[in-house]
Amino acid sequence: MEPVTGVEDAPFDERLNDFYSPSVSLSRLRPRPDAATAPADLLLRALEPPPVKVRHIPLVDLLRKPYRELSDD
Repeated sequence: MEPVTGVEDAPFDERLNDFYSPSVSLSRLRPRPDAATAPADLLLRALEPPPVKVRHIPLVDLLRKPYRELSDD
C-alpha cells in the first residue's frame, strides 16, 4: 500500500477539539417535557387480561392500583 501524499499529519494534541464529532446535536440529549403522557395503566386497559388469579382475585385487579401509583410521582 502506497502512502498518501500531500497530507500533513497534525499532532494529536492539536486534534483533540475535533477528534469526536457526534452525529446528532448534543442539545437533543437534554430532557424534554412530555408532550403527551399515557396513563400508567394503559397496558392493563388495552390488552386482553390473562386468565390468572391470585387468591381468587384477577391479576389485572391486583396490578391496577400499583400502576396508577406510578403516575402519581
